[in-house]
Parts: sequence; structure tokens; C-alpha cells
Amino acid sequence: MLSLPWNRTRAPIKDEKLPSSTPSSSSSTLTNALPPEFFRVASTPPSLLSTERRDELLQHARMKRIAWIEGSGSGTRVRRETPLKKTPSHLLELMKCADDLSHYIDSMDAVVAPPSSSSSSSKHASSDSGAAPSISLLEEIAARSDPAAWTGHPLPSLAIDPTFERAYGQLLDVLKHADAADLVQTLQGFIRSMHDTKAKTSAAASMGDKVHTFVAHFLNVLQLSPLVRTMERANLLEDLRDTDLRRDAVEVFVMEKLHDKVFGGGAHFDDDARLAARIASLGFLTFAHLDITATADVDAWTRVQTQLQTLPRYLSPRRQMDCILGVCQALTDLLKAHLGKYPGADEFLPALIYTILKANPRHLHSTVAYIQTFRHPSKLMSEPGYFFTHVVSSLSFLEHLDDSGLSITPEEFHTGLAQTKRSMDAATTLPSPSSSIASEDAAAPPSSSSLTQAPSVLDVRSQRRKKSLSTTAAALFTFHLPSFTNPAPTLHTFMHKSADDLRVQDVPRLLAEYKMLNVMCVQHGLLNPKHI
Repeated sequence: MLSLPWNRTRAPIKDEKLPSSTPSSSSSTLTNALPPEFFRVASTPPSLLSTERRDELLQHARMKRIAWIEGSGSGTRVRRETPLKKTPSHLLELMKCADDLSHYIDSMDAVVAPPSSSSSSSKHASSDSGAAPSISLLEEIAARSDPAAWTGHPLPSLAIDPTFERAYGQLLDVLKHADAADLVQTLQGFIRSMHDTKAKTSAAASMGDKVHTFVAHFLNVLQLSPLVRTMERANLLEDLRDTDLRRDAVEVFVMEKLHDKVFGGGAHFDDDARLAARIASLGFLTFAHLDITATADVDAWTRVQTQLQTLPRYLSPRRQMDCILGVCQALTDLLKAHLGKYPGADEFLPALIYTILKANPRHLHSTVAYIQTFRHPSKLMSEPGYFFTHVVSSLSFLEHLDDSGLSITPEEFHTGLAQTKRSMDAATTLPSPSSSIASEDAAAPPSSSSLTQAPSVLDVRSQRRKKSLSTTAAALFTFHLPSFTNPAPTLHTFMHKSADDLRVQDVPRLLAEYKMLNVMCVQHGLLNPKHI
């Protein structure tokens, strides 16, 4: 028979002879019958938590925060440091149970979620045959620091700016500190609120404004944080002191957590399919059709196209713009090696168009909208932003392209287009976006799902154009200039400065603003691209 508590306490009473006397004597007899431990437990309030148990719970909470910090938007956890060796075995078992429970809850959320909210970029990436999975910045850093331990898909060749990498690592060091619970809770609260919002149906501009507002707010929180000030005094945040690097680090962290929620959506993914079909239908075009003479180094062209195909793997707008910058720099080097000088717009833009045609990266329309919406407006005025406008202009050019923009006869153009379309129809069972291609072949206006009003469309070779593309209807791809009511810096940085006021460190910013001014003039029809 089991020795239960009530059996142990009642056994002495059963053998005790209780005399019939006054209540006080009965109470005294009962007191003598029960063991002393019974009264000590009842009269002494138990301690809520021992010091050891409290430390274990605090450590578990911190480990849970670190797991969230190091996890990507898809929930993948990446460790940059070895687990604590002094962690008790029973605590490790509890942590494993907590991870299993969290995974189970996430699985149940996926089951009960409505179909419209399940179209995350990671799921779309996994559904594409042969598509490489997305990769977070922390995964890139971890894989490059220990290539032998990396077992995932091959990494992209895009390098990471060392200064930014250090700043991002310092931000993670702040967030993983034992005294950073309030900072992490602030981030988690915003991420949770964005996930609770119907992001796919919300206005893109509204979502972008929320992100920019929160990033600015969190930068102020970091500035006032006693923990950050203490770490700065200890010279632990040397790179994170820089305002631009700090903002970029916070933006990358936030957007990698939000990527699966805010990237693309039903309408954008439909535009992705139409754009991919349109670019594929132009696959018959060659170097000669775009008057490209730098054709000797075929391997270099292949490397550039492969690099552009990695664009959708990056989770943050900054890394996506880094990818675009890397592609454009590689194209510039390729053309410079052939021409013996830096290429102008007449050489560079056709090369970029050809690269996009042959690479045809996935989710290209969604990526453009993602960068325009969530990258900080001031960064669209930088050198990467300058090349980003060329990508947008190239897509606008491809959207309206006909035989008049190429070194090709109308018959050759339409014959090649028809043959490519027949090959596409035979190679896939997916419904082709015939309405988009047919309307474009007939020079009809594009779809009404345009992003904004059209800028002046790219003129690749103005001397061989038969008609101006600036008279076409609203384009699907446009460049969003930052609002002049936005407190972000615009082109007025050096307006009231003299030559004596300029410093050496001002030269990169001055050059970037000069390039951006040229792009704005081209888009507003004030300057011909070949004069850039």
C-alpha cells in the first residue's frame, strides 16, 4: 500500500484513545498525536524561490532571449558562441522541452492561420524548385567565420562591410547582455504588433512608415540606455557609435524579423510571375541586340548573373542593396577591362539590362517594392541607391521594350518573342501571363497594378530610337524619391558651404549627392542619360 500523506498523519490518531472530555483536552490530545513536522510546515511560510532556483530561471529567460535574438525570421537559431558549460543538466532538459513546445505552438499557428497569411517569402522560396533558401546576416557571419562547420546551402559570394559587421555584432552584444531585457522586450513588442497586423493587406507606405518610426524611436532608447552608456565608456561599442551604422544595424535586425510577414504578398507575387514571364520571353536577345561589345569574358558575365540571382536570398533591404551594388561594381570592372576606361551610361545600362535578362532573379518585383518601402529614405540617396535607380529604370525599359529599342528588325523581334513564348508554354504547366505579354506585344498600356506614376523611361541608345518611350503609359517600375517633408537628409547638405568648408570625409557624400542629382534630372527629363 502506498504511503500517502493522509495515511501517515491519520495513523497515530487511529491508535490514540481519545477520552471524552472538554474541547480543550481534545485539542491537546490531537496536538500530541500529530507529528511536530506537521505544525512546522503549517505555521512557517515556505520560501517562494531559493536563490539557486531564481538564478536558474533568470538564466533560462536570458537564454530564451538570446535564442530569439539569434534566430532569423523563419525561426532558425544560430549560435555564435558555445553553450554555457556550467548549465545544469535539468535546466538543459527544460530548455529542450521549451524549444519543443515553442515549435509545436508555431506548427499549430501555421495550421490555423488563414491561407492569405501563409505566403511568407521563406515558403515561396522553398516552393521554388532548386531555389536556395534565405540567409540571415548572422548566418552569413557565422558561416564565413567557420566555413568547415557550415552545412547549409552554399553561401553567396557577396562580401560584408567589415565596419558594418562589427557594428552589427556589437548591437547583438548589447541585446544579449543580462541587463538588456527591457531593450529586447521593446523589440519583441514591435515585432509582435507587426505580426498581429494584417500586413499583407495594409498599405505598403504605412508599413514602411511604422518601421522607420520605430527604428528612430529605438535609436533614442539606445542612446538613453544606461547599459549602452556603460558599454560605450568601456570602449565596447566603437563602431556602433556611428549614427548611420547604428541605424543600419537596427534596421537589419528588425527587417530580418519581419521579412516573412511584410515581404511580397498576393498582388506582388502575381506581379513577380508576370515580370518573370516577360523577362523570360525576351530571352532570345543577345549582346548584339543591345550593342554590347564586351563579349570576350563569358565567365565574368556568368559570375555577374549568378550574383544577381542571389538577390532574393537576403532578408534585409540593406543586404539586397549591397547585392545590387556588388553586381553593378562587377559590371563596371568588366566593361572597364574591355574599354580601357570607366563606362558611361551608354555602355553600362545595356550591360545591366542584359544581366537582368539572363539572370531573371526570383521575386524581382517584390524585392524592388520591399527596398523602396523599408530602406531608410536617406540611403536611397547614396551610391547603392544610385545603382538601384538604374535597376528600376532597366525594369521599366524591359516592360515597354519593342523592336524600336534594339538593333533588330520588327520581324526578328516578334519571331523571337513568339518562339520563346512557345518554348515557355511547352516547358511548364503553369498558366502563362498571356494577358501581360500579349498586351505588351501589342503596345497596349500596362497593368493597372502599377506602383506609382511613371518617370521618364530609360533611353539606352537614343541615336537608334524610333520613338520616345517617355510617351508610354504608366510604368510598373518606378523609383520613389524621399519626401521633402521627411527629416532625413536630402540634397541640401552642401548648399551653403564653400570650398574651404569641405573636408576629405565629405567627398564620398558629395559624390553620392551629385550622382543622385543626375538621376533625378534624368527622371524628370532635364538631362539625357548619356551625359551622366
